[in-house]
Amino acid sequence: MSLARIPIKIEIEGLGELDGELIRFHAPLTVNALVRMLPISGAIAKWDYAIYFQAPLERGAEKPVSRVSAGDILYWPPGSCVALAFAEATPPAQMTRIGRYQADYERLRDIRVGARIMIRKA
Repeated sequence: MSLARIPIKIEIEGLGELDGELIRFHAPLTVNALVRMLPISGAIAKWDYAIYFQAPLERGAEKPVSRVSAGDILYWPPGSCVALAFAEATPPAQMTRIGRYQADYERLRDIRVGARIMIRKA
């Protein structure tokens, strides 16, 4: 896998399709493992700054970040979850930034818990 940036589509029930990219520079081992698993899907849960879903990836924190921004795609090792941040925050546990997505971030606040999400290669 030689691409530094892997274009992805994020389909969210009740919202539609978002464009994004996984960025190897942020966490090469985590991104490579996740890309091999695509497409992945799950049911959405929420934090006050992000939506997330459980993914079949079990890795430790790689290049953990202490601050997240709206538009970040993140991996949360303690829960094996992929998250899409819609606000700036200081996460309570280690997070690994794995990419970026584009959207009207405020619309993600209103996503229904339990809605389906799928991430696939573009």
